[in-house]
Amino acid sequence: MSNFVPTIEINPFDLENLIEFIFKHEKILKEFGGIKIQLNFECQLALKKYYTPPICSTTQIITKISKDQPIYSVEKKENVNKYFPQRFPITNEQIFWSSLKDTQEKMTQSSVSRIENQTLFCKKFSKNTFSIHSIPKQSLLQLGGNKVLDHIVSCLTRSSGPGGIYPLSNNEQELFSLVYHHQGGPRHWLIIPAYQREYLRKIVNEENPLVCLEHGQLLIDPLFLDKHHIKYHKLIQRPNEFVILSAGILSQSFTEDSSWSESIPFALPSWIQQGYAFPSRSHSQCDLHLFASSIPMHLNLLENEFILKYLDTSTNQQNLSTDQSEFISTNSNANCKILYLISTFI
Repeated sequence: MSNFVPTIEINPFDLENLIEFIFKHEKILKEFGGIKIQLNFECQLALKKYYTPPICSTTQIITKISKDQPIYSVEKKENVNKYFPQRFPITNEQIFWSSLKDTQEKMTQSSVSRIENQTLFCKKFSKNTFSIHSIPKQSLLQLGGNKVLDHIVSCLTRSSGPGGIYPLSNNEQELFSLVYHHQGGPRHWLIIPAYQREYLRKIVNEENPLVCLEHGQLLIDPLFLDKHHIKYHKLIQRPNEFVILSAGILSQSFTEDSSWSESIPFALPSWIQQGYAFPSRSHSQCDLHLFASSIPMHLNLLENEFILKYLDTSTNQQNLSTDQSEFISTNSNANCKILYLISTFI
């Protein structure tokens, strides 16, 4: 039960105002859990001219959880410099899953490096070029001021060879995510929309009650999803393409060959509307504090001063009517205020 996510071409003007562009397509984004964006020939990116070599690799040990279900455990081994290649070269989705299913060994290996404090986008750039670092400030995260924005950094990852695996996981803090493919082999994505997430959890936990979907330790064969009629969507991301992941989704991916990718989180108004901004909301039954997030939980997005600051600085600000201004100034409930505001702005 899968379809490929829509692909949308973008021009330089919309790229400069990318958050607004994404917001206009949010209905599609929510339905599919993601969209792919291709740049037209006029778009210019503020990219560095060199690639940072990974200091070390995270070797992933892939083990099938049970004989009856095509679900795999992904165990990370840090500080391993040696790369263990797949048994077969990976040229498409069928070969990838067959290489896991048909292996005679108890486990296979892949290698993915997460390179901290590194970026391939320039942090200083001209107006006519795009950098991934402009995204958080364009989004609703600016409500938190520097207390939040100082913690929003891009994540650079390197897949070393064929079959590099990005296990099933949610976005950090359930935020939206922008992923750019810098260089290398195609990356095959599988996205489970937010509205299918709890159903998947129920099915998986019936046979594996201790398994958590959010901790980046699972890889699920699409055959399992098809068997249980769980909707999911696919896309193939190639160099110089963006993937936008919606809030609340689960995703997993693998690469055909060595590649570089970089991602950064951001927020749209629906992130608050759907309750993802509140620390009390947790999809996981596990100890999430064991898997620390780099983004502080106390985003303070509901404080009046940040709401007013957002209204004053937003490039999408509209003129408030007398009734709207009176509602905002007299209503004492912060939740009510922000939900009202985000229904009329951006």
